[in-house]
Amino acid sequence: MKPIHIETERLTIRPHEETDFDAYFAYIMDKELQDSLGLNGVTDRTSCRETFQWLRENTTFLALIPKDSGRTMGHIALHPPYERLTKDPAFQGKTGYSLSFAIARSERRKGLMFEALCALIEELFAHRNVDFLDCETEHGNIACCTLQEKLGFTFWGTDRFDDTELIIQVLKNK
Repeated sequence: MKPIHIETERLTIRPHEETDFDAYFAYIMDKELQDSLGLNGVTDRTSCRETFQWLRENTTFLALIPKDSGRTMGHIALHPPYERLTKDPAFQGKTGYSLSFAIARSERRKGLMFEALCALIEELFAHRNVDFLDCETEHGNIACCTLQEKLGFTFWGTDRFDDTELIIQVLKNK
Protein backbone atom coordinates (compact mmCIF):
# COMPACT_ATOMS: atom_id res chain seq x y z
CA MET A 1 0.00 0.00 0.00
CA LYS A 2 1.22 3.48 -0.86
CA PRO A 3 2.24 5.36 2.33
CA ILE A 4 -0.56 7.17 4.11
CA HIS A 5 -0.14 10.80 5.15
CA ILE A 6 -3.24 12.64 6.39
CA GLU A 7 -3.66 16.08 7.90
CA THR A 8 -6.74 16.83 9.99
CA GLU A 9 -7.60 20.00 11.88
CA ARG A 10 -5.60 18.88 14.94
CA LEU A 11 -3.49 15.92 13.81
CA THR A 12 -0.84 14.71 11.44
CA ILE A 13 -1.21 11.00 10.66
CA ARG A 14 1.82 9.43 9.02
CA PRO A 15 3.91 6.24 9.09
CA HIS A 16 5.85 5.75 12.30
CA GLU A 17 9.53 6.63 12.02
CA GLU A 18 12.43 5.37 14.12
CA THR A 19 12.57 8.77 15.84
CA ASP A 20 9.04 8.15 17.22
CA PHE A 21 10.21 5.29 19.44
CA ASP A 22 10.73 7.27 22.66
CA ALA A 23 7.23 8.76 22.45
CA TYR A 24 5.77 5.31 21.63
CA PHE A 25 7.61 3.84 24.62
CA ALA A 26 6.24 6.57 26.89
CA TYR A 27 2.57 5.88 26.11
CA ILE A 28 2.67 2.14 25.44
CA MET A 29 4.19 1.27 28.83
CA ASP A 30 0.92 2.31 30.54
CA LYS A 31 -0.29 -0.96 32.15
CA GLU A 32 -3.97 -0.24 31.43
CA LEU A 33 -3.22 0.41 27.76
CA GLN A 34 -1.09 -2.73 27.50
CA ASP A 35 -3.89 -4.82 29.01
CA SER A 36 -6.43 -3.47 26.52
CA LEU A 37 -4.06 -4.20 23.61
CA GLY A 38 -2.97 -7.61 24.84
CA LEU A 39 0.66 -6.48 25.13
CA ASN A 40 1.34 -8.16 28.46
CA GLY A 41 4.74 -9.35 27.20
CA VAL A 42 5.98 -5.79 26.70
CA THR A 43 7.73 -5.17 30.01
CA ASP A 44 10.81 -3.09 29.26
CA ARG A 45 12.52 -0.96 26.64
CA THR A 46 13.92 -4.00 24.77
CA SER A 47 10.58 -5.82 24.40
CA CYS A 48 8.90 -2.52 23.53
CA ARG A 49 11.46 -1.87 20.76
CA GLU A 50 10.87 -5.37 19.38
CA THR A 51 7.12 -4.72 19.21
CA PHE A 52 7.67 -1.28 17.66
CA GLN A 53 9.99 -2.74 14.98
CA TRP A 54 7.64 -5.64 14.27
CA LEU A 55 4.72 -3.24 13.78
CA ARG A 56 6.79 -0.99 11.50
CA GLU A 57 7.90 -3.95 9.36
CA ASN A 58 4.66 -6.00 9.26
CA THR A 59 1.76 -3.54 9.31
CA THR A 60 0.81 -0.10 8.14
CA PHE A 61 1.77 1.52 11.44
CA LEU A 62 0.63 5.12 11.65
CA ALA A 63 1.72 7.70 14.22
CA LEU A 64 -0.83 10.18 15.57
CA ILE A 65 0.81 13.54 16.18
CA PRO A 66 -1.08 16.53 17.57
CA LYS A 67 -0.13 19.65 15.65
CA ASP A 68 0.08 21.69 18.86
CA SER A 69 2.76 19.47 20.45
CA GLY A 70 4.44 17.69 17.53
CA ARG A 71 4.98 14.61 19.73
CA THR A 72 3.57 11.18 18.87
CA MET A 73 0.83 10.26 21.35
CA GLY A 74 -0.91 7.32 19.72
CA HIS A 75 -1.10 5.02 16.75
CA ILE A 76 -3.32 3.14 14.35
CA ALA A 77 -2.17 -0.10 12.76
CA LEU A 78 -3.67 -1.80 9.71
CA HIS A 79 -3.27 -5.57 9.77
CA PRO A 80 -4.57 -8.28 7.44
CA PRO A 81 -8.30 -8.78 8.06
CA TYR A 82 -9.54 -11.08 10.81
CA GLU A 83 -9.07 -14.60 9.44
CA ARG A 84 -12.54 -15.98 10.21
CA LEU A 85 -14.10 -12.93 8.60
CA THR A 86 -12.34 -13.61 5.29
CA LYS A 87 -14.06 -17.01 5.17
CA ASP A 88 -17.50 -15.41 5.44
CA PRO A 89 -19.05 -15.42 1.92
CA ALA A 90 -20.03 -11.76 2.37
CA PHE A 91 -16.34 -10.79 2.49
CA GLN A 92 -14.73 -13.24 0.08
CA GLY A 93 -12.99 -11.51 -2.78
CA LYS A 94 -13.14 -8.20 -0.93
CA THR A 95 -10.25 -6.02 0.23
CA GLY A 96 -10.18 -5.39 3.95
CA TYR A 97 -8.00 -4.57 6.93
CA SER A 98 -8.15 -5.10 10.63
CA LEU A 99 -7.64 -1.96 12.71
CA SER A 100 -5.89 -1.70 16.04
CA PHE A 101 -5.29 1.60 17.77
CA ALA A 102 -4.04 3.16 20.99
CA ILE A 103 -3.76 6.61 22.50
CA ALA A 104 -1.89 7.96 25.50
CA ARG A 105 -4.02 8.24 28.62
CA SER A 106 -3.38 12.01 28.79
CA GLU A 107 -4.91 12.45 25.30
CA ARG A 108 -8.11 10.45 25.83
CA ARG A 109 -11.56 12.01 25.85
CA LYS A 110 -10.51 14.83 23.53
CA GLY A 111 -11.96 13.28 20.34
CA LEU A 112 -8.50 12.82 18.80
CA MET A 113 -8.82 9.09 18.07
CA PHE A 114 -12.29 9.64 16.59
CA GLU A 115 -10.87 12.42 14.39
CA ALA A 116 -7.97 10.21 13.29
CA LEU A 117 -10.11 7.18 12.55
CA CYS A 118 -12.69 9.21 10.61
CA ALA A 119 -9.95 10.65 8.42
CA LEU A 120 -8.29 7.28 7.90
CA ILE A 121 -11.57 5.52 7.09
CA GLU A 122 -12.41 8.22 4.55
CA GLU A 123 -8.97 7.83 2.94
CA LEU A 124 -9.21 4.03 2.80
CA PHE A 125 -12.77 3.88 1.48
CA ALA A 126 -12.63 6.83 -0.94
CA HIS A 127 -9.06 6.53 -2.29
CA ARG A 128 -7.62 3.09 -1.49
CA ASN A 129 -10.34 0.74 -2.78
CA VAL A 130 -10.91 -0.84 0.64
CA ASP A 131 -14.22 -2.71 0.97
CA PHE A 132 -14.32 -3.28 4.73
CA LEU A 133 -12.55 -2.80 8.04
CA ASP A 134 -12.78 -4.90 11.15
CA CYS A 135 -11.81 -4.46 14.79
CA GLU A 136 -11.34 -7.16 17.39
CA THR A 137 -11.89 -5.83 20.90
CA GLU A 138 -11.63 -7.46 24.29
CA HIS A 139 -15.14 -8.05 25.65
CA GLY A 140 -14.76 -5.64 28.58
CA ASN A 141 -13.34 -2.71 26.57
CA ILE A 142 -16.50 -0.61 26.51
CA ALA A 143 -14.75 2.61 25.42
CA CYS A 144 -13.30 0.94 22.32
CA CYS A 145 -16.61 -0.73 21.37
CA THR A 146 -18.45 2.57 21.85
CA LEU A 147 -15.95 4.38 19.61
CA GLN A 148 -16.31 1.72 16.93
CA GLU A 149 -20.10 1.98 17.03
CA LYS A 150 -19.87 5.79 16.80
CA LEU A 151 -17.82 5.26 13.61
CA GLY A 152 -20.52 2.96 12.17
CA PHE A 153 -19.02 -0.46 12.93
CA THR A 154 -21.57 -3.21 13.58
CA PHE A 155 -21.34 -6.45 15.51
CA TRP A 156 -20.21 -9.44 13.42
CA GLY A 157 -19.42 -12.09 16.02
CA THR A 158 -17.23 -13.20 18.89
CA ASP A 159 -14.16 -15.39 19.23
CA ARG A 160 -11.74 -16.50 21.90
CA PHE A 161 -8.03 -15.84 21.95
CA ASP A 162 -6.38 -17.78 24.76
CA ASP A 163 -8.56 -16.86 27.76
CA THR A 164 -9.93 -13.64 26.26
CA GLU A 165 -13.31 -13.22 24.64
CA LEU A 166 -13.14 -10.91 21.63
CA ILE A 167 -15.91 -8.93 19.99
CA ILE A 168 -15.51 -8.57 16.22
CA GLN A 169 -17.10 -5.53 14.62
CA VAL A 170 -17.13 -4.60 10.93
CA LEU A 171 -17.51 -1.43 8.89
CA LYS A 172 -18.42 -1.89 5.21
CA ASN A 173 -17.65 0.62 2.50
CA LYS A 174 -20.96 1.80 1.13
